[in-house]
Amino acid sequence: MDATLEQFINYIDNSARDKLENDDGVPEEADVADTYSQFYTAFAGIFPVSKQCDKDDIVRRLVEKYCSELTIKKKLGFEFKDEDSHPWLSEAEDSIEWFYWNRYRRYLVRDKKWAPAAVKSIDRDSRNILDLMADPLECGSFTRRGLVVASVQSGKTANYIGLISRAADAGYRIIIVMAGVHNVLRNQTQARLEDGFTGFNIENSTVEPVGVGKGSQARRPIACTSREADFSTERAKALRCIQPTQTNEPFLFVVKKNSKSLQQVIEWLDASNSQDQPLLLIDDEADNASINGKYKLEKRENEPTKINGQIRNLLNLFNKACYVGYTATPFANVLIDPSVDSDEYGKDLFPSNFIYTLEESSDYFGAKKVFGDYDEPTHKHLRFIDDADDVLPAKHKSSFEPFMLPLSLKAAIRTFVLATTIKTLRFGTNFHSTMMVNVSPYKKPQNCMRNLVEDYLNDLNTAAKSYGALNPEEALEASPHLKDLKATWELEYAGCGFGWSEIQPRLYDPDYHVLSINTDSGDALDYENRNERVIAVGGYRLSRGLTLEGLTVSYYSRNARAYDALMQMARWFGYRPQYEDLCRVWMTDEAAGWYKYVADSTENLFDQLRSMRQVKRTPKNYVLKIRQSPDALTVTARNKMGAGQKEKAPIDLNEGFVETIAFDRDAEIVADNEAACRDLLSAIKGYADFKDGGSYRYLYKGVPVKFVTAFLEAYENEDGLSPKSQKAPILSYVNERLLDGELKEWDVLLAHGSRSNDPIDLPVDGTVSMEQRYPGSASNNDVVVVGEKHRLSSRGVEAAGLSAEERKMAEERYAADHSGDKAKNCSDLYYRQIRRRPLLVLHPICMRFGEIKIKEKKEAGKEAPSWWKSWDVQECVFGWSISFPHTDKQTRPVTYVFNSVALENMMPEPEDSDDDYEDD
Repeated sequence: MDATLEQFINYIDNSARDKLENDDGVPEEADVADTYSQFYTAFAGIFPVSKQCDKDDIVRRLVEKYCSELTIKKKLGFEFKDEDSHPWLSEAEDSIEWFYWNRYRRYLVRDKKWAPAAVKSIDRDSRNILDLMADPLECGSFTRRGLVVASVQSGKTANYIGLISRAADAGYRIIIVMAGVHNVLRNQTQARLEDGFTGFNIENSTVEPVGVGKGSQARRPIACTSREADFSTERAKALRCIQPTQTNEPFLFVVKKNSKSLQQVIEWLDASNSQDQPLLLIDDEADNASINGKYKLEKRENEPTKINGQIRNLLNLFNKACYVGYTATPFANVLIDPSVDSDEYGKDLFPSNFIYTLEESSDYFGAKKVFGDYDEPTHKHLRFIDDADDVLPAKHKSSFEPFMLPLSLKAAIRTFVLATTIKTLRFGTNFHSTMMVNVSPYKKPQNCMRNLVEDYLNDLNTAAKSYGALNPEEALEASPHLKDLKATWELEYAGCGFGWSEIQPRLYDPDYHVLSINTDSGDALDYENRNERVIAVGGYRLSRGLTLEGLTVSYYSRNARAYDALMQMARWFGYRPQYEDLCRVWMTDEAAGWYKYVADSTENLFDQLRSMRQVKRTPKNYVLKIRQSPDALTVTARNKMGAGQKEKAPIDLNEGFVETIAFDRDAEIVADNEAACRDLLSAIKGYADFKDGGSYRYLYKGVPVKFVTAFLEAYENEDGLSPKSQKAPILSYVNERLLDGELKEWDVLLAHGSRSNDPIDLPVDGTVSMEQRYPGSASNNDVVVVGEKHRLSSRGVEAAGLSAEERKMAEERYAADHSGDKAKNCSDLYYRQIRRRPLLVLHPICMRFGEIKIKEKKEAGKEAPSWWKSWDVQECVFGWSISFPHTDKQTRPVTYVFNSVALENMMPEPEDSDDDYEDD
């Protein structure tokens, strides 16, 4: 039997996986190795290609991959549901033939080689979501609206293909997937659904089995769209002889969020008398285009945006309908007014019936891995851009034409070439390798940059072809490009497992190419028909929905700060099996600070949502938690802003954390705030409890509340750029809790830094070093703001005052909620939940740039910002933070007031133009 090496290895891998999956328990590594070895021997006699193979090497690589998958952990998602949600699946599932689901599950295991934990989680999560929907075979009518929340690039599409497969088995007959606002996104989703659900691709009137359809076409859905075309008048005519009432198989539409496409679907369904067929409508990227923007901004509930109105009309067309939105940024969705209901359009798309949050798996390459070491001296995956403005200014026009590449981009391209070469040494040739370059929202600069990138990539590839076969010494002497590549290897990948003598001969790759991904370009990614070695240059189309297979290196120099824009541009998140160590992300220090800040705030917000598991949870609870969380002020600021000049935000400080992040630079105010801190420390000397040691050296326990309130009243907060530390609502909350007999005693911590050359004389027994923070770019001549991520406190500070047993309890809870993550990464929320007394932290701050940054800026000849006298200048300020403990008593939110300046500085509107947003 003739076969390629890839087919031979797949036979071994699939057979071994089938056997190991059917065995009881988790196999030992020796058993896994023995199983793979047995199947290698069995197939070697059948496949002639085996004579050219190294058995030990192939078995070793297959065993390493399988065993690495066994260590992956993935928790079950958690749900919020209304009182009308009644479990129905347990009673019905024995009578359901799970044809589509079992076929999809086998595809994930055998073809996609998913880790066992990931397959089990999608099994359970998709079942749970289906159970939150209604039984499609029940008598009577229903309309249900739900939302599924998951991290960017964490497997939302795979999850809803699983849900669609289960729903089809259960009896949903009309399945519509709204996939993005551009053809490239719709086509990609169509291909994913063909691989995972329909099992065939229609191209030029030819039906080709793909994905789940290979080897078996016993049953298949009715595909109403194809990779070639969205739903159209021509497709409607072709389907007119097939009525939904005449078949038991489901109809699948994959449509773009385009009013013309949606209207044609509505008209065909109306004409085909489909009203009595159960409908499942999946809204991918549900926070994009589906939200009723007119209502949000203009309060015109009877005139929704066109797409929003069409979605609601589509749901109203059916007697049995379920709407399930999928998004990574749910804040706009849950802030929809649930009371909106018009005669013409019906209810808005608020997820009133259920919200289900998918958990990340331990192998997810997300914000924690990319930005977790942002504050450390060295970074594993993150690299900083400080020279892009010299070539492509942040504020450039659509006609701008860059004429050269920044040195940082050249370094990123060399890193991509090296990473791809290392992948070749690890995996052979059967893999994708992609680099993303996102530097402009405009098409002309993108196309110019594409040409420059291609020229440099060709230069590197030509050098590798011309000199790669020489011995390293001769090659490096002959080629400056190879010399640069070796220097980059030493910096990035010297510990990758391969020496330069192994890498240099493999650097050349004839398949490298560069694409512009925008409407002016005919370029297209083709992951299905080739092993891509591609650098994709683009803007918006690389920023939402599009999956870049094998993404290894990302170069991002954009200035969007709105939460959804930030996270949706994070295409570098996802799963990177066996090459996570090679992944690198280039961005500006400022952008990285914003990502870190928003990621921390969002993680804290979702930890709060997880903590609600033990109480009755409804979508209303979910919305209130988001609306009333201090962290939500960051991630939903623009949604809360509306069209007014001022905004009142109700905030619940139960388990809340607030801190000062900006400081008035007026000398008198600085002196007064320092005096307030000194007065407090002098007044509470008798409550000192310095036995704790370490980071909590200056800790005071059981401090009467009167000393804390006196301090807050004396301290002058900078409300404009530090709005969450407004003292009026904080004092109001404290007074309310006092009426319930709470917050009478506090813990007070004097934080200190580790730099002995930043001492400050304070009324304490011992030497105090100030904490060092650097002034962020939001600073001005009057106010200095902390860093780019706008965080004053260090992780773990809220453990101060807890006993060792209490800390351990908090860290165990955190590990249980985060797939066994290390205790050192414990979110402060978990310490806060265990606190019995509130904690006030005083922060003496030396505001200065770090020595490394000063050196880098001076060497590059960069001038200090206009609001900072020189790189070497430092200023001293005093700040504070408060950690409020959990209370079981009913609490009312306190009212914060924000003006447009405060909200703008918390999370400015993105400055991207719509120039790249036009339809395909």
